[in-house]
Amino acid sequence: MTPSPSVRILVVATLAVLGLVGLVIRESLARAAGVEVVLAMQGVDPRTTLSGNYVAISLRETLPIGQACPPGFSATDAVRGGFPFAALPPKRWVAMARRGDHDTVVGVAGDRAAARRYGPVVARGAAWCEPPWTSGDGQTVNSAAVSLDLGVDRFHIGQAEAERIGALVARHGAGAAGPVAAIVSVDADGQARLKGLLVEGRRFELELL
Repeated sequence: MTPSPSVRILVVATLAVLGLVGLVIRESLARAAGVEVVLAMQGVDPRTTLSGNYVAISLRETLPIGQACPPGFSATDAVRGGFPFAALPPKRWVAMARRGDHDTVVGVAGDRAAARRYGPVVARGAAWCEPPWTSGDGQTVNSAAVSLDLGVDRFHIGQAEAERIGALVARHGAGAAGPVAAIVSVDADGQARLKGLLVEGRRFELELL
């Protein structure tokens, strides 16, 4: 007996829902199993900080005065720096290590093995570094800054909290010790997934289930 059209539609819809639930479960397990890193965020254009109920994430850290860009960056990366970015560097391996209360980029390389020589956690993504600016007499005018694109760009949360968090990030600007940081999970294959935000010491976890 041939199923009626309504039964066929119900079966297809059920399979689609089950497939979506399975995908969410796999992503949640992968996120929980990865190595957690805490990365500095910077403020973005106030007009684009919020869109609906999410906080726009821009991973960027200003390095201490006098510190050069981490090893592996080239002059091309500096040319492509700035905001907005006209072009992103190609994806490569980004090495990170814990420094105080957050993780920082300690080197980049074209292959995973080379990146691991710089730090214990390596992720696949784009990274660029704007070197420190110096005046004619050799004095440092502006610190170096490292920016990342790991495929995490927004955190969905209620509108009121999104506005509060966006304002905190915008007021502080770039830096390593800001009030808001991104919590990212890096799996064994180097894929980064957003876990949540750390806001003035309080964790806001991403909830998929």
